[in-house]
Amino acid sequence: MIKNLIWDFDGTLYDTYAVMLDALQQTAQDFGITELTNVDLYRMMKLKSVRFVTDYVQRIYGVDQTAFSTTYHRYEHARQIQPRPYPGAAEILTLIVQRGGLNLLDTHRDQQAQEFLQHDNLAQYFIGGITASDDFPRKPDPSAILALLQRYQLNPEETAMVGDRRLDILAGVNAKIATIYFNVDHLYDAPQATWSINRLTDIRYILSETN
Repeated sequence: MIKNLIWDFDGTLYDTYAVMLDALQQTAQDFGITELTNVDLYRMMKLKSVRFVTDYVQRIYGVDQTAFSTTYHRYEHARQIQPRPYPGAAEILTLIVQRGGLNLLDTHRDQQAQEFLQHDNLAQYFIGGITASDDFPRKPDPSAILALLQRYQLNPEETAMVGDRRLDILAGVNAKIATIYFNVDHLYDAPQATWSINRLTDIRYILSETN
């Protein structure tokens, strides 16, 4: 029975990728990189990560990785003013609590994630979580998930990781818990997932199936 959910933030709970892509485009332009198209940047960001993009531009274009990353984060934080939760996010978060379960966060975003949750009155549905500010190894390393399981005494058999990228799913697999792949862009990039959904509201059926 799935009772608890560990949530990724960007692209899973919140639709933040448009601004992230805009920030990447601006940063690439600032560093004189014109060969990478919007599609190139989006696919690298979504199928891999922003960290992958910074590694790539250093390796291929000789750009200083730290400078590129710092510039990107400055643009992204300035422009990511008020992202919106995906449809169904509040419904599923509420349902988990109503069923006596726990919602937790596992994100590469810093404390800004908590600010967005507070703004939309969603923080009340979370008992805690891990952000970039906690300095855990990045997904797909399972350390953050394992820490959450231990910290909140979660039964691994009753807990699932929800994410929109393969690295989220692999983190759950590596932690030996169930996984829910939010295939919002129809990229079909996580065949390892226990379940694949196109809408967050589909989690309701997973909870019913495993009850």
